[in-house]
Amino acid sequence: MEENKESKDYNCSCHKTEHWIKFTLILLVLFIACYLAVYYVLDQMRHAYYMPTMPVENIDRIMKEQDKLFNEMSTLPMHNSAMFVIKSPIETYKDESTNSYKMIINLKPFNNNPKNVEVKIKGNKVEVNAAAEKTNKYSDKIYTFNQSFVLPEMIDEEKVTKEKIKHKYVITMPIENDD
Repeated sequence: MEENKESKDYNCSCHKTEHWIKFTLILLVLFIACYLAVYYVLDQMRHAYYMPTMPVENIDRIMKEQDKLFNEMSTLPMHNSAMFVIKSPIETYKDESTNSYKMIINLKPFNNNPKNVEVKIKGNKVEVNAAAEKTNKYSDKIYTFNQSFVLPEMIDEEKVTKEKIKHKYVITMPIENDD
């Protein structure tokens, strides 16, 4: 009977070892399968995005074509492709009869108030800053405008006149005499 008991114990321990070996082999096969699957996917991705390089035969011709395209783009008016056109509220021109520059500012976007427009003149530099707030039942909007000009002649700052005519703010800037 003792002999029979010992043989059962031996079979039991062998049976347990066999389970561990099977479990270890299954884990090893699973690990290798996952490794190969990941390797296959990464290899496919590498080949999908790989673009073979071709020798560039005439790089000068390609560069000239690109320069031509960029030059054409820079000469196109930007407002053609814009969704809306923003028009500057300022017009500036030289009045030869009075030997001065005239600046006409549209006051409509600025609540028709010349106090909302600030004009600074120093030498031949003119800076215009304007702001207005419009509120209605559903929204509040703030309009701001900043623009600087450099005129070809010096301005006589003491003789500058500003007047409001309807919805326009007219600034007359006499040219400084050389005497």
